[in-house]
Amino acid sequence: MSYFAAALLFLLMAEGMLAAGLWRPSVDIGDPITLIIVHCVTIGWLGLLMIGALLQFAPVLTGVGLATERFNLPALIAIVAGLAALICGFAAIKNGSSAAGLTMPVATALLAAGLLGIGAVLFTGLWRGRSAHAAAPFVLLGIICLAVTVLLGASFALVLSGATDAPLIVDLALGAVPLHASFGLGGWMSLAAIGVSYKLMSMFLLSPDTLRTQMVLAGGASTILMLSIALFCLFSRRDVIEPLSFISAVVFLGTIAIYATEMRSIYRTRRRKTLELNSIGSVPAFVLLALSMAALVISMPLNAGEGIRAAIVYLFVFGWLTGLGLAQLLKIVPFLTWLEAFGPLLGRRPTPRLQDLIKERRASFWLGGFYLAVVSAAASIAVNTDAGFQISAFAQLICSAGLSFELFQVRILAHVDAVAKSSPFHQPALLIAKINSER
Repeated sequence: MSYFAAALLFLLMAEGMLAAGLWRPSVDIGDPITLIIVHCVTIGWLGLLMIGALLQFAPVLTGVGLATERFNLPALIAIVAGLAALICGFAAIKNGSSAAGLTMPVATALLAAGLLGIGAVLFTGLWRGRSAHAAAPFVLLGIICLAVTVLLGASFALVLSGATDAPLIVDLALGAVPLHASFGLGGWMSLAAIGVSYKLMSMFLLSPDTLRTQMVLAGGASTILMLSIALFCLFSRRDVIEPLSFISAVVFLGTIAIYATEMRSIYRTRRRKTLELNSIGSVPAFVLLALSMAALVISMPLNAGEGIRAAIVYLFVFGWLTGLGLAQLLKIVPFLTWLEAFGPLLGRRPTPRLQDLIKERRASFWLGGFYLAVVSAAASIAVNTDAGFQISAFAQLICSAGLSFELFQVRILAHVDAVAKSSPFHQPALLIAKINSER
């Protein structure tokens, strides 16, 4: 729950900076302020969200507990502190300050320790139970991509800060930015999200767990293999990187098409006939994933401009990854909260329903508004309209804040009547979820 809270704070921070006009379609995407926003979204929001989800669901996927939970809090502290140092480093670069030479290596060390450390804990647990569920290999592959993303990011940080001028690292930093983004967004976050969604959607929709995921996994692995070859070609054959990147995008689009049919099968064969908010709210995310990947594949041979590429990435990051994350949080947080507060009382006295913990109608308004704002913002980027983008970004911020408030209301059980909270009863802590079946 602490990872989720920190993630939401970074999402609101990034959207607040966008709404304030610190980045606009007319601003260079390589500007240090832009990089601050990008890393607040990728590391602060999406990274912490995915890690928090995996800490909860890795044992569910595998039936095997994680090697240790003692590293969870130190890893969170290291990641947040490292991201704060990274933000300070980018700000120092923007202002021409020599402080970047100190803060960027510190940020690199903290982020590497936190991300690779918690990644190792998750990888070990998933590897031990990799045959228990077809979704586990997706997350394992995603964690490998996380390691590559961190190592590439570390090289960029060291070069930008002037901490190193080693030719090998400089060459890597100058040419691997698109690959850094591909391994992070397409590899780590998307493959892990696909793996988790297989389990979550089957579990919450009560669908038969008979999916054929081998083709999706093979497609994802082939995409990562081609990106890896492109990465090695940075040091010898840079002329083949662009064709390899295009082929990997085409393969990933085909992978997404198969994944979409699997998700359709999950929805069609569900035993839970009435769709809940998280299930309905995930559908636009799947649609925007397919649309953004198709647009990317079309744009590459046409040599589309920077604005078009930025709009596609925006749609992918906020429409697919963020939309899916927010939709699933609307189920995960009430689910964990109900287990913690009322699970031990089940069978001993009447307990509220899971749906009673959240106002779904109000949350659906915020989630629908969020998707509309994202599409509007992406369209504004594509046509290079600063005013339209800023208005859309402000609407996106308001909707994200509304969803965050709904989740806060769930944690404090604001919608549960006093009778249900009478003794014996355990009020959940806001930022720590402790499920104790013996209580």
